[in-house]
Amino acid sequence: MIKEKIRTIITQDAEVDDQNSLRHFLLYANEVELQGIVQTSSKFHWAGIPGAVRPERKLSKYEFEGEVTGDYGKPYRWTGTDWMLREIDDYEKDYPNLIQHAEGYPAPDELRKLVKIGNVGYEGETEHPTEGSELIRERILDDDPRTLYLQVWGGTNTIVRALMDIEEAYCGTPEWPDLQKKISKKVVITACGEQDPTYRSYMAEKWPDIQFVKTLQMRSYAYPWFIMPEGESKDTLRSAFMKAEILNGKSALADGYCTWLDGKVYEGEPPEGQFGSNPNIVKEWFGAHMGLPDPVPYDFLSEGDSPTFFLLFDWGFRTLEDFRFGGISGRYHKVSDQFNRKGDPLNVWDVSMDHYTDRDGNVTEVESMWPYVADIQRDFAARVDWCAAGSFEKAEHQPVLRIREGLDFTATPGETVRFTGEAFSRDAGLGVKLTARIYEEASAPWAAETKLEDSDVHEGTTASREPSDSAVPDGGTDDGIGCGQPLDTFFEAVREFSVHIPETASPGDRLHIIVRAESEGHHRLVHYQQVIVTVG
Repeated sequence: MIKEKIRTIITQDAEVDDQNSLRHFLLYANEVELQGIVQTSSKFHWAGIPGAVRPERKLSKYEFEGEVTGDYGKPYRWTGTDWMLREIDDYEKDYPNLIQHAEGYPAPDELRKLVKIGNVGYEGETEHPTEGSELIRERILDDDPRTLYLQVWGGTNTIVRALMDIEEAYCGTPEWPDLQKKISKKVVITACGEQDPTYRSYMAEKWPDIQFVKTLQMRSYAYPWFIMPEGESKDTLRSAFMKAEILNGKSALADGYCTWLDGKVYEGEPPEGQFGSNPNIVKEWFGAHMGLPDPVPYDFLSEGDSPTFFLLFDWGFRTLEDFRFGGISGRYHKVSDQFNRKGDPLNVWDVSMDHYTDRDGNVTEVESMWPYVADIQRDFAARVDWCAAGSFEKAEHQPVLRIREGLDFTATPGETVRFTGEAFSRDAGLGVKLTARIYEEASAPWAAETKLEDSDVHEGTTASREPSDSAVPDGGTDDGIGCGQPLDTFFEAVREFSVHIPETASPGDRLHIIVRAESEGHHRLVHYQQVIVTVG
């Protein structure tokens, strides 16, 4: 069965880390159906509109408090807009090799058509429709039944302008109530927080049912990562990994990637804000109020916006079924104490914390994305390798993993649930390691006392497989993995897992089990499956 592609539009404010995020995203452009790359403004960046006056702050509990610097009539940390096309030019250089490793990469000219300028005048500007807001409006109103994931890397103002135009055209018409409900269900916002006032001042008032997911894993994958616990995740953000695995000259997209103190100069940033070339930036400006230590040249800088799209990729998690389930971009909870001025509850989701064991064995609560950062970085490095590898056989790829019996089980208290994980590497000669763990934080409280048992059925390396056999064999079930093949000649790792549901479990309780397949290659690439046992 071929999975339906997720569709999405990127909106961004051109921050240096947004530029990094777009480079990272383009290496994964095959994973989703990208329908727009729209530049907008935010409290951090705007183009300026001559004569525009900054309003006085109301500072009520409903009001968004923006930056205290900047003149709306002048540019503020404005990067211009040409950078998007320059990044697509770099993508075009990598494209011939990328398509050797996966189907679905859009042609460079297709991407160029998606680049639009939205509302960029100043923080929260929605003065007129723009090419960007029109693109978003058209996608919201189209007949495509798929969810439309609108990524917000800057302000929400261009999205809001699109919604304002829809309201103006349809409010008061017979179809308006149903249309508003349809749009509220169809649109999902994945946002790096609120970076202008327009969510609170308009969307929360007129469209309170639209899901607004704050993917703010800032300490995990943005500027403050230095303060996180020691371990593999932190290792992959340090300069040694970045230089060897990302900034290694194999990819035009990665060559333009910004890291701390790497010598790059960025258009529109003031001298004190040059992350690549101001050796005193931490002490003089950006890091002073965040308590950041002095970075080493080529340390990871930031991709604070990237969690907005990581959760859209197929890592095997089930985040999009329910944001409480967790995944590569972390786990989320619905906020219960946020309302609009009419008292309507808002459909806002925020980051939940998970436990993490550091290198010294200390257990702390961290942002729920932090345990997966090493997986993200190693996969990123493998995609960089794809850009220099002109054939499938010359690079590494995620292993394939499935659960033979399916992903959902119903059990009664006292029952034992058994399931089988089956995995293989798509790269000749590489073995696969299968492990599993109970995801306690996403599960019922009794999960902390529940033990997961496992046993080998078959595990090893099928070094004799020809590269052409990396594709899924024929004769399988509709999951597309081909279970019709004899296990010992197809799956390299087969492992049985079992878990006993305690007598104290209550109907409706859930137990989440995360199964992990790890390739034995240089990048140790992974794929997951999330098994959910519901107590009946």
